[in-house]
Amino acid sequence: MKRVLFIFILVLSQHSLYSQFELYAGGELIGGTMTGSQFNSDLLEQKNYSPVLGGQLNVSIRMFDVFAIEAGIGQHWNRVRLRDNDFEQQAEDFSIDIKNTNYYWNYYIALSAFVKIKQTDTYFYGKFALSFNNYGESSVNDQSSFAISSLSIDRTLDYTSNYRATNYSLIPEVGIQHKFFKGNTLGLGIRYNIGQSTAFESEYTATDNISGQSTTDGLTSKGNNLTFTLSYNIRLYHIPEREKKPKKKKVKTDDIAIDVSKQDEDEDDPSTGSGTSEEPVVHKKKYEDEGRKMMVSERIKVHSNKVKILIWDHQTVDGDRVSLVLNDEWILENYTLKKEKYEMEVELVEGVNTFVLHALNLGKVSPNTAAFIVIEGDKEHRLTLQSNMKRSGILEINYKP
Repeated sequence: MKRVLFIFILVLSQHSLYSQFELYAGGELIGGTMTGSQFNSDLLEQKNYSPVLGGQLNVSIRMFDVFAIEAGIGQHWNRVRLRDNDFEQQAEDFSIDIKNTNYYWNYYIALSAFVKIKQTDTYFYGKFALSFNNYGESSVNDQSSFAISSLSIDRTLDYTSNYRATNYSLIPEVGIQHKFFKGNTLGLGIRYNIGQSTAFESEYTATDNISGQSTTDGLTSKGNNLTFTLSYNIRLYHIPEREKKPKKKKVKTDDIAIDVSKQDEDEDDPSTGSGTSEEPVVHKKKYEDEGRKMMVSERIKVHSNKVKILIWDHQTVDGDRVSLVLNDEWILENYTLKKEKYEMEVELVEGVNTFVLHALNLGKVSPNTAAFIVIEGDKEHRLTLQSNMKRSGILEINYKP
């Protein structure tokens, strides 16, 4: 068993050297309702809506664009809203509103999995978190008197709630997430907090001051709640998928022996070709970088020598003008980016092809940013490039038949 685990970790580590990694930092807002409170008798009842609100900050590492490990800290607020059933039966137009309010900190770790929705930047995700909650051993004490002379009601109400120092909970979550500008993400999900131990216990006593009789009830809660989440994460660092270097093959001397006489015959015979490799591509108009710095922003790998490229203004249309260069040849000149996608088809050479976004101005908002989709067959690569008057963004397209 240990040997199998070691081999698995070794294979994963080797694969991770060439896989996509992303570092994110962000936050989320949650809102929902408390659930699953337990009562000792039928005197108390939880009202229809007991609110839960909170906010969290987190960091996460996303691997292969499929899995993520996340950790964070947050503060939550909830209010358990209760009613006295006996009182509401006796006084139809009145109710006693009991509010048990508290704040608590939580610390959590989570694992997530993402499934891309076809050829879009939208994902379904599932998350499972372990949360440690700190209630700080607080307590709530409330005593009040209520009298309605017309109904001969005169009662004293006592409510006490004691919080445990800590508890922990398991939190499954599902939702949808969208990647947009620079790989940032926006997500909407629904989660259920399942407490694994008691968060707080409450006792309630209603004393009839006329008859002297008392009725009691108790409440036990594990802090269960059902909430919606709205999350936003900023991509701080991105390591794109890298190409594996081909292994060097050992060549035997016999494999590289050359028949000189045969070679001479081939060179003299036009029907057999010139004996040299393909002629280098001659570009009609060579690209001049004008002293700008070249920065490789994205790398992709394709297996077709012809691909379609779609380009459009990634953000607000602000008059960005660009020219596009492929392997030192201008393929689009002095084009103003629009919201609509401009499509072109280009032919690649085997190996690394250099695709440059050359900015001709900065538009109204700097820098000049363009969005691209590179299509090969039914596969799409979505990316963005940025350029200004001193630096040009580059996409490297590695074509391997």
